[in-house]
Amino acid sequence: MEKQNDLLMDSSILYRSTQKYYDKMLQDLNLSYAQLPILIEIYENEGISLQKIVQVGGYDKGTVTKNVQKLNTLGYVSILTNTKDKRAKELYTTALTKKHISEIYGIRRDWWHHITQDLNAQQIEVFSKFYQTLSNHARSYADLEQTNLQFYKLKKLSLSDYDSHLSCSLYTGGCNLKCPYCHSKDLVYLKENRYPIVTEKINEYLQGHKKDLDGIYISGGEPLMHEGILSFLQYAKSLGYKIKLHTNGMFYDRLKRILNEKLVDFISLDIKNAPNAYAKTCGVEDVNLKDIEKSLALLKNSLFEYDICVTLVHEFHNEKTMDELGQWIQGVDHVVLQPFVDNETTIDHSLHSPDFDQVLKYRQILEQYVKHVEIRRN
Repeated sequence: MEKQNDLLMDSSILYRSTQKYYDKMLQDLNLSYAQLPILIEIYENEGISLQKIVQVGGYDKGTVTKNVQKLNTLGYVSILTNTKDKRAKELYTTALTKKHISEIYGIRRDWWHHITQDLNAQQIEVFSKFYQTLSNHARSYADLEQTNLQFYKLKKLSLSDYDSHLSCSLYTGGCNLKCPYCHSKDLVYLKENRYPIVTEKINEYLQGHKKDLDGIYISGGEPLMHEGILSFLQYAKSLGYKIKLHTNGMFYDRLKRILNEKLVDFISLDIKNAPNAYAKTCGVEDVNLKDIEKSLALLKNSLFEYDICVTLVHEFHNEKTMDELGQWIQGVDHVVLQPFVDNETTIDHSLHSPDFDQVLKYRQILEQYVKHVEIRRN
């Protein structure tokens, strides 16, 4: 019986043979196979950032940095500082690249003609689409794996989590607070038998519904306590989604970076109560409010869309604390009041929602300090 082709081995042969060809043909230019796609990407997108090359090529940042520095040393690439953001670098090709670019394209063209010489036009088109599909799947899966961000719940369709957007909702596990009224006990206290959703399943869903959905709502737990949130947001943005992020504001540095890199479109900042009542309301005695205050100021002074979300609990909120809260957040544009609703996964089932007349009174108090106060009933 004839042995079936080994796809993995064939792919390895193609890769190694391609590398040997390019390294040989480029040696007179002092270039290597690893540098070639990066150089071409810069040439075809002058001013591109290093981070963009990482995203487009599916590289790790260290690999791109190393090769860009080598190209700079060889005189093929110049690295300029962005005039608006001194930390950002723009990459441009030099006269040396432009002198040899036709030769480089010719080397690439000759290799393509060699490996496809026995294929007709229709076969080449099918192969190209097939290979591109495999590459896209591999790259997106690798990108998602690199995020090291685990989700424990996926709501496949929501009409309410991200207003005016048809979205899905993703929930991370773990939180640095223990709000007694939290309705996600299963995400705050992760049991050893609670497993995250397989990364590939998240990937497949986001990839497969790009045309159906236009938004992603991300909550928790507390999403910003996970370092991988940054890479995940970059990945989700590369798919074209708009993103709403729900956070408690206690990870200011990470929030600032997310806004600086424009990785989200909307922030919902969860404020628990007035400062003097915060510890009791959030279930943590030594809570530090400095990062929350910095996050609040950051949003007030930014151009990003945001709201302040307050869950109203009879045992924690009263007219005095609401007035103090109003003074604390004075100047924000939009506050959402959500009366507490008990459910199966609430941490403390002894709590109650204030009656609706009281909710209306709270809204009236906050309207002294805030432009718009909305009551959202589940």
